[in-house]
Order: sequence, then structure tokens, then C-alpha cells
Amino acid sequence: MSSEDLKKFLSVFGPAWLVMIADVDVASIIEGIEAGVVSGAVMVLIMLILIPPLFFIQDAAGRLGSVGNIGFGEAIRKKYGKNVSLALSLPMALSDFLEYLAEFAGMAIGLTLLGLPVWTGLVVFYIVHLTVVFTRKYRSAEMILLPLSFLLVITLFVELFLFRPNFSILLNSLLTFKLNLSFFYLIAASIGAVIMPWMLFFHSGADARKHIGIKNMKYESLETLIGSVVSEVLMAVVVIYGWVISFRDTDASLSGILYYLQNMDFALRLLMAVGFIASGLLALVVISMASAWGVVEAAELDQKHYVLIYLLESLPALFIAIFVRNYLQLILGLMVLYSVLLIPLLYVLGKTASDCSFMKGFALKGRRLKVYWAMAAAVSIGGIVGFVSFLMSLL
Repeated sequence: MSSEDLKKFLSVFGPAWLVMIADVDVASIIEGIEAGVVSGAVMVLIMLILIPPLFFIQDAAGRLGSVGNIGFGEAIRKKYGKNVSLALSLPMALSDFLEYLAEFAGMAIGLTLLGLPVWTGLVVFYIVHLTVVFTRKYRSAEMILLPLSFLLVITLFVELFLFRPNFSILLNSLLTFKLNLSFFYLIAASIGAVIMPWMLFFHSGADARKHIGIKNMKYESLETLIGSVVSEVLMAVVVIYGWVISFRDTDASLSGILYYLQNMDFALRLLMAVGFIASGLLALVVISMASAWGVVEAAELDQKHYVLIYLLESLPALFIAIFVRNYLQLILGLMVLYSVLLIPLLYVLGKTASDCSFMKGFALKGRRLKVYWAMAAAVSIGGIVGFVSFLMSLL
């Protein structure tokens, strides 16, 4: 890459990276640990296998924002009409509420690891988040989010060093697994943790607001690819944490995992807590923007409704997280649910990103469109099979 290419790459850097690293949120970290504990090292491969679907799906969202200069919510309304966009805005708002709940629950675990009062800490973080939300400006938020994203990446890799996994045993265990209900619903939870509905709206909306443009598409796609690889490597690292825990603690239940985390060495417990809180804050801000751009655009509401929608979605989630204590089971169930909520949005994104009226000659077509549909189908099938397995496990 020449110095000129590097300068252009850095000038557009931000949206794709943030959406990918925010995807490694506290809920995803919990899911990854649980996957490693229950299903073992094979889940490392599952996380890496999800790199291509993540890239092609998010690249379609980024392409829509960059080339079409339009957010996904607005594109849905213009292509399908207000009635359809209104209908889709309801599951969008629901998924945002559930995601807020998962983030607050995960941050509560971080506060617990630090020995701090949960309700006080959550209220403080909520106020911090609300302050960023009220700026309403993507560029201002980006200045806060980018350093936070790099802190999260560094923290997760330092934690891997402190966990001290035996990589020789890990490699020999990669293909060892049991075909049971837990394995299938953890795959669905992994899909839900890797590709979430809000990601599509944030990526397209942020690219549109940053005015990436057609001339910078290749740099935006490169950023999406880098973010996809880094985020899934981080998820694989988190799975390794769970795999190590399964060797050191025979209790594979969710309560057993929490007990193990609470009794780790101080340095590791501190880093885990920082990782939980940093990833939660990063995701909260990104999700709130995605919610505003998605729901407000789809419902064709005035931008002044942005904060109102945020409050309606986030305040109930905050109160539930304060009073509910079974955080880990709650988070795992939400991850499985996301894999199903994603399916209709994948269909609409594919149809929109392949529509020449939006994409100005850069619509998905030919082999690339076929790859997109193949990736979307694989994700959808995995989500459905896993969701059914999860329901069966509850019976």
C-alpha cells in the first residue's frame, strides 16, 4: 500500500472497524466463554469459519452506506414503502432493547468482579452513555469510541497471556466435539454473537454520515475485512478462555463459570472486569446510534425523536439489569434469539444492496451476489437449527 493509499485508508477509517470491534461486546464475550466451556476447542474453528459470512454481509451494508449514501433504515422505507419499514422497525426496536439488556447485564458482571455495587455502577455508566448519545454526532462519538476499541483489543490479548493455555493440547482438541443439543444451540448463539441486527444499521448509517463515497469503496471494504478478521480472532481467543476454564473447573454450568471468574487471580480478574465494562460501553454507544438511524429512518420520524426512542429502549433494560441476577443465562438466550431476528434483515439487505436504483452501478451482482446469498443462507439455517435446539433443551 502506497503512502497515498494509506492516507486515504486512514481518512475513511472508523465505521467498519467500530462495528466489528463493538460486535465483540460483553454479551459475545460471555457467549464465547460458555461455548468454550461446554463444547470445547472446536468452537475456536466455528468462530474462524464465521469470518467470511461476517465480511460479505457487513460489506453489503457498508457498500449501501458508501455508494448509496443512505442508511439501511431509510433504504428499506424507500424501497418497500412506509408500511413495510414500520413493520420492520418493531423487531429492530425489540432487538435494540434486548441488546441494551445484554450489555447492562454484562457490565454488571464486570462490576461484580471488581466488588463494586451493581446498581450504582450501572447508573453511572448509563449517564456517561447518555452524555455521548446527546451529542448526536457520529464524528464526536468516533473520537471516544476508537480509543475504547483499541483498549478492548489489547485487553483481550493480554488476558490470553494470563490464562496461559496449552496450545499443543488446544491444537489436538480442535476437531473433538459431541453432536448434542448444546452444540447446535451454541452455534446459533455464536451466529447471534457475531452478526447482530444493529450492526447492519450502524455500518450503513455511519458510512453515509461520514460520506465515504464511491471513490473510497475499496478502502472501506479493506477496513471491513480487517475488522472481520480481528473481531473473529478475538472471539476465538475468548473461546480459548472458556476451554481453559473447562480444564481447571469441572463445573460447566453458568453459575460455575461466574464463580470461577470471581475467584481468578487479581490481575486477571481486573482485566476481565475492564474488558467487560469497556466492551459494554463501546457497544452501548454504537447500538444507540444504530437504533436511532434504523428505527428513526425506517419509521420516517423527525431526528428529534432520536433521544426519545433511545430512552424508551434503554431505560427498561437498565432497570431489568439492576434487579435481575441470572445474567449469564439471560445473555445466552438473547444471543440465540438474535440469530433468528437477523434472517428477514439479511433478505432485505441483499435485495436492497443489489438494487441499481440505490447503488449507482455498484450493486451486488453476479458471483458476489451469489456469495452473499450463500453466506446469508448458511447463517439463517444455522440460526434456525440452533434456535430449535435451544427450545428443545428447555423442554
